[in-house]
Amino acid sequence: MCGIAGLFPLRGALPERPDVLLWRMLAAERHRGPDDQGVWMMPGGQGGIGNCRLAIRDLSPAGHMPMGSGDGLVWITYNGELYNARELRAALEDSWAFRSTSDTEVVLAGYERWGVDVLPRLRGIFALGIIDQRAPSPRLLLARDPLGVKPLYYAAGPAELAFASELKALRAGGYCHQGVCAEALKAYLMLGAVPNPMTIYRGVRALPAGSSLIVEDGNMGEPAPYWRFPEAVCGRSALETPTGAHSGAGAVESVRAALVDAVRSQLVSDVPLGAFLSGGIDSSAVVALMRLATGGTIRTCSIAFAEAEYSEDAHARAMAAAAGTEHYERVVTAAEVGDELDRVLGAMDQPSVDGVNTYFVAQTARQAGLTVALSGLGGDELFGGYDATFRGVPPLRRTLGLLSLVPGGRRAAATALELSPRRRAWARAGDALGRAPSAASAYLARRGVFGEDEIARLLPAGPRTERFDAVAHVEAIAGSEESFMGRQFSWVSRAELGVYTHHQLLRDTDVMSMAHSLEVRVPLLDVRLVELVLGLPDAAKAGCGRPKGLLLAALGNDLPDSITAPRPKQGFLFPFDRWLRGPLRGAAEDLLGAAGRSGFVDPGEVWRVWKLFLAGRVHWSRPWTLAALGAIK
Repeated sequence: MCGIAGLFPLRGALPERPDVLLWRMLAAERHRGPDDQGVWMMPGGQGGIGNCRLAIRDLSPAGHMPMGSGDGLVWITYNGELYNARELRAALEDSWAFRSTSDTEVVLAGYERWGVDVLPRLRGIFALGIIDQRAPSPRLLLARDPLGVKPLYYAAGPAELAFASELKALRAGGYCHQGVCAEALKAYLMLGAVPNPMTIYRGVRALPAGSSLIVEDGNMGEPAPYWRFPEAVCGRSALETPTGAHSGAGAVESVRAALVDAVRSQLVSDVPLGAFLSGGIDSSAVVALMRLATGGTIRTCSIAFAEAEYSEDAHARAMAAAAGTEHYERVVTAAEVGDELDRVLGAMDQPSVDGVNTYFVAQTARQAGLTVALSGLGGDELFGGYDATFRGVPPLRRTLGLLSLVPGGRRAAATALELSPRRRAWARAGDALGRAPSAASAYLARRGVFGEDEIARLLPAGPRTERFDAVAHVEAIAGSEESFMGRQFSWVSRAELGVYTHHQLLRDTDVMSMAHSLEVRVPLLDVRLVELVLGLPDAAKAGCGRPKGLLLAALGNDLPDSITAPRPKQGFLFPFDRWLRGPLRGAAEDLLGAAGRSGFVDPGEVWRVWKLFLAGRVHWSRPWTLAALGAIK
């Protein structure tokens, strides 16, 4: 993994020396790559690319970046891991004299052979910048992996396009000077994370997952997708084929093969590699599949708490024992979180309701001597692990439809919700009652943070008028209302992958792990596995009798009974509700005060939300969402 940065001329001359500016940007993300760094400048010095490297493959100087072609006309800066590097290298050896065993060189050689068409051939996680000087006018290509595991941000200056792996680098270069984006702020309050392609800063964009962007002849094009979520199979014919890949037994067999292949392909590393292990099904599945793939030492890392009801340490230890791993366990206390809170928020890059847990498990993995860790992230989204959405959205959608047919039905339901003792769990359903019934509206009611009315009270007059169409945003990712009918499981899966996972979990995982110079790989989001599972009919995924039934069936007897036995979902869940009322209360109130003074949100409303939380009337995620605003620079 690496931190990448670059400057590419658009028009005119830069206001200062580009090389100095580029080194300044790289310095701001040096934590992403402490092993090596370098800059290559274009002839004439008006632009260039840089890289700070965390060496994973080919630790020799031959893996140094930026890396150039033999004739010096094509240069690449690359942040990623290519899992099919061996296969692609074999296909390219007849036209390229390889000088290293680095996967970066495979990407570079592939670009020389296929141009932009190399992107769909890359199986891995990556963000890259390539400057191609073979044409009459130099060209810049930016690209990002299909699921958006690795980040890439860009902004246009007065005479140049700047890009980097983190917003910190663009801040250091002076590209975040336009202030906070009001639309992004509104979206953040609604979703708990800023959705791509927006960032929290006006004028700075995130390249969408599975997209490329070309800059040529002084013109910046629009992001162009090279990969999209596949549609689920519909109709009876696929289910009627008893031995087909879409039938019950065929689906289980196909998924198992894809799981084994995904994990095996991601074990390639020239540095110590292990796994996060929470004791839940997803991380346990990854560890079990790692053991199938290797007889060598596997290190696993887990975190626990003194608050026993939040800890799954016994399950993690049981899985570690079953797989014969070298297990590292760390008890995280509220005092430790308080001591590290400034660094946690500094790593966040832009506000998020999540990420603190990943910061500490990544820190634990680094302390255990790991440079690479595999994570079980993605299992809930692919295989239906979230009760609130997979089993909550379809009935809520039906209820919204029925209420819309009854005169005054939605108004009566809103009143009943306000009086209900479960109003905390259904706090966002009022929004759905005020909109036309749709799957996207039901999804937002189960996944969002603040509702429209609450956001209107929180935001000052100017930002309040900004429009963020959350329903349209979800439908653009997951599909239309029509596509929801008959494919509800697959629709929710795409929504979870494209909204919650992409905007929040993957972004938080990247910045929090790279804050500790740790690479995290996510085999359950391997593009081939995602394409397979999303393409299966709902009956193959939702008809297995329990949440994540297809995943459990595919794993067979690889997991011990203590892991597969039904129990409440936890994962690396911190005791935030308790801590914010107790040992972290002072820190939270300091951040809430800073958020109120920032001008982003109304201070009176901020403290109203805090008082509601202390009274047990709202979930801890609401005040914490506001507290994170207090750390914006």
